[in-house]
Amino acid sequence: MATLTIIVLAIGIHFWRNAIVMAIVIPLSMFCAFTGYNTIVNTLGYPIQQTIPDEALYLYHVESIDGEQLYVYAIEPDKVLPKNFRIPATDQNRSTMSEAKKRSQRGIKQVLRGNRNSERYGEINRGEYLRYDFKVDSQGLKSYNK
Repeated sequence: MATLTIIVLAIGIHFWRNAIVMAIVIPLSMFCAFTGYNTIVNTLGYPIQQTIPDEALYLYHVESIDGEQLYVYAIEPDKVLPKNFRIPATDQNRSTMSEAKKRSQRGIKQVLRGNRNSERYGEINRGEYLRYDFKVDSQGLKSYNK
């Protein structure tokens, strides 16, 4: 996106005396920048502080610079596009996400699930996540439309 905008503006600088070229180049560069920005924001979105829904398919994660947050890209159940989640960077979450990253890089799809400690209070309940391998049943997927 930035490269295309720079190239278009370089062409505009080269032909600065030609009013017709400038009338085309300036709106074209603005359109490219705006379209690229909107595509990135609408596809991935800004990271939101939200619990990752159960059965979300793990894609990738990154730790923040200060080490307090994990940014997790996951696909929600019954959705097509990934979403960017922001979760606390506890030791359990770091361990879970790094293991999910290793296993997904080996081709084993990972599914995330929140830890079910809502009835327990105190130090144990930190809102952490569990991961497990996504495996299709050996009999295949069931068709509920029949």
